[in-house]
Amino acid sequence: MRERLSGRYSHPALVETVGREIADRTLCHHHHQIFSEWIALTLSDQKADLDEYLRMSGIPVHELPYRDLPPLTAHEVERQLYLTDFEVLLQLLSFDRGGAFDLPESLPRR
Repeated sequence: MRERLSGRYSHPALVETVGREIADRTLCHHHHQIFSEWIALTLSDQKADLDEYLRMSGIPVHELPYRDLPPLTAHEVERQLYLTDFEVLLQLLSFDRGGAFDLPESLPRR
């Protein structure tokens, strides 16, 4: 719901109900809250969540826009924790799928 160029959040029904500014602030707040809760999960719980998301969305692993997902309000340490955890999850997924996709370049290859 975050517009890529402006960084503002928008949802038509919410904007219609409460206005653009309140909708933006509300969605921004909730995005950061959910993001914070997700990075506090164990890797096992994060993996289960990611597995379910991939199953339900049908998005191929290599097309996940995971680097674009942290809220703009996230602190750098939160972003780094998220990226580190997510790249570990990608490694785990590659093992689950027999190494069927390329790992991000930031991950060491063995």
